[in-house]
Amino acid sequence: MLTVHATEISEIYGHGKRFVIWFSGCTLRCKGCSNAYLWDKSSGTPRTTDEIMNEILSQNEICGVTFIGGEPLEQGTDLLNLSDRILKTGLDIVLFTGYEPHELNELQCNIVDKAVVIIFGRYVESERDTFLIHRGSRNQSVTIKDEKLYPHYTAESRQIEVEITEEGEKYLGFPEDFL
Repeated sequence: MLTVHATEISEIYGHGKRFVIWFSGCTLRCKGCSNAYLWDKSSGTPRTTDEIMNEILSQNEICGVTFIGGEPLEQGTDLLNLSDRILKTGLDIVLFTGYEPHELNELQCNIVDKAVVIIFGRYVESERDTFLIHRGSRNQSVTIKDEKLYPHYTAESRQIEVEITEEGEKYLGFPEDFL
């Protein structure tokens, strides 16, 4: 089982229109983290890989899936299995992780190997920079395995996505920097 807080379609958590999976649980607990509500694994809902794959396959015109959290790499073997299933559909994977490459265990390395883009590193509050694309702080790094994707990850700019819901607006990104 995977512990998932939410899923959504977005165009700011990686290149193109993406299916984004927000995982629950994070033992890294970076000071100033904007997703601290996801630290507790019980904040999410246990879901099977079949359930998540059905949701992914029901989407139209997505180019890939983004894993974000919380800390996706703390999800274990089920995340590796989900990654394999996603790749078999022809979709790609973007992974946001607070871990650095040298900290990964063998299972986590196998998951990272499935991603076409990986954003590595803990959020460091004193390094916060709202002009970075796909990163919250300057210490974080981006590994891009497909050179065609470089333009999507190297042109730094602020990003925000606004979804108008029946209850009002829903911001994705860092809206406090725009208000």
